[in-house]
Amino acid sequence: MRPPAFAKGATAPARQLWGTLLDVLSPKRKLLRELRARWGAQGDKSGFLASRYFELTRDESPTAQVDDKTWADLEFPEIFARMDTAVTPVGSQVLFSQLRGYVDDPTVLAARYASYAELARDTPLRETIQLRLARLKDDSNTDIAELLFGELVEKPAHPSLIRAWSLVTIALLALVAAAGWSAWIWLPVLPINAVILIRAAARQHREVEAMKRCIGLLDVADKLAALHTKHPAQPQLAGLHDEAPQRSAVRKGLFWLSVMRWASNPELLIPPVVVGILNFLFLTELVVHAGTIERFFRIRRKLSATFELVGEIDAAIALASSLQQYRRHCSPRLVDARTLAFADGCHPLLPTGVTNSVRLAQQSALVTGSNMAGKTTFIKMLACNAILGQTVGFCLAAAATIPRATVMASIHGLHSVASGKSHYFTEIETIDSFIRGGTPGRSCVLVIDEPFSGTNTVERIAVARAVLEVLEPKAIVLVTTHDVELQAMLGGRYALYHFQENPDAEGYFDYRLRPGPATERNAIRLLDRLGFPHDITASALAYAGAGLERDIANKTPAALRSGNA
Repeated sequence: MRPPAFAKGATAPARQLWGTLLDVLSPKRKLLRELRARWGAQGDKSGFLASRYFELTRDESPTAQVDDKTWADLEFPEIFARMDTAVTPVGSQVLFSQLRGYVDDPTVLAARYASYAELARDTPLRETIQLRLARLKDDSNTDIAELLFGELVEKPAHPSLIRAWSLVTIALLALVAAAGWSAWIWLPVLPINAVILIRAAARQHREVEAMKRCIGLLDVADKLAALHTKHPAQPQLAGLHDEAPQRSAVRKGLFWLSVMRWASNPELLIPPVVVGILNFLFLTELVVHAGTIERFFRIRRKLSATFELVGEIDAAIALASSLQQYRRHCSPRLVDARTLAFADGCHPLLPTGVTNSVRLAQQSALVTGSNMAGKTTFIKMLACNAILGQTVGFCLAAAATIPRATVMASIHGLHSVASGKSHYFTEIETIDSFIRGGTPGRSCVLVIDEPFSGTNTVERIAVARAVLEVLEPKAIVLVTTHDVELQAMLGGRYALYHFQENPDAEGYFDYRLRPGPATERNAIRLLDRLGFPHDITASALAYAGAGLERDIANKTPAALRSGNA
């Protein structure tokens, strides 16, 4: 609805009032404005129960998954939150699950990426889908996953008695009306109904409302399926069309609940109090629940594909929107070889950050540099993109080649008082799991940040060298360290890279990856630039020039220095 001509020349308050009136008269107009404002923006949701679908189905998944520690260490909760602009809770839940599940078939990944491209290009299609999805936007629809994939509920207590008592109340009221008996004869029914409803209320109401939301999912799926003929590049729409017979079977099982849902539709102008009175007088909702819930649980898995397809198309739009933030993205080349290569790779949390390129062919990478120079962010960038490329089908780079591999991480965390485990002990457990194996049938990308930093210099270097020598032949290892001694010890097995301070760069760092071992000594000068007392930095430079490294080396076993350990 366009504003009338007089509104164009009106004052700002008048135009605002007219816009509010239009929003009231046309909710679609308001929703479209909200959708367009969110396009290309970061997500701002709370993540309420977004992981629930994944948690309910993770044990049934036939594919490898991103483990919990790697998910946390690589900051994927924040990455997910920024990508999640899905319209519905179903879309958020499916997006979360997609980011956790590896896909081995490159054609599936390529199809996902092509889907994002079409949704970004075809604005009318995207907005049509979003408007139809909006019927499921309420947070209460998070319960659909629980109902479809959660544990089976107990059977309602005494369903036959409930149905019989409901018939008695109807018959008794009919007799009172037909025979002209006193209404007092029927009134004792009310306290009995109240007791029955109170005892069954919590469970019955929760399950009935969840099943009603499933009916809403059916309605949305049918409307989306109608789009499939005009948009064959969106496989979810075709899939929803093919799932129509399954949804029809579920509708039959939910027939009486559909009638109740229809009767409570505000558009029918039936006062909610009327529906409430009928439920109280004749236990109608309880009777329908008793006759429906067990039948629904026998057929609920017929809805699983519909749930996933509706969620996938919503998640695809969210990912298409997220990609608008990045200058470069691509469909990666997935290979079985031990190869990892990125051209102008970008970290998901730094869309406008410095990009870096690397190519590892049958090699691992040892990255050195001082704190804040960018080395940890760099290996996280590689790991995050290796996961994104194998889960949602894109990498944030100009070009990417990634191995078909499980990514596992050991990034510095905090001491856990609750578990009683120090960071060092947790790190030992994690790296021990790297050594003993990964995911059967898949190679690994191992991400290790400053290994064994919780112990003394000599033992740290010795253990790190021994572990990294064992891990390198069977995985791509991406490791950072401050121990420059490891460069000489592992240079034959690991490609050497480093980050360094740049006194001419704003902030003292340019975050550029440089090949080869670290040779510059600008870390102490950074203290001076940050305002440390000059006498401290001068002493530090003097100590370094006086051969502090040589003193440390003299305390290191000769076998370790020579490479014969």
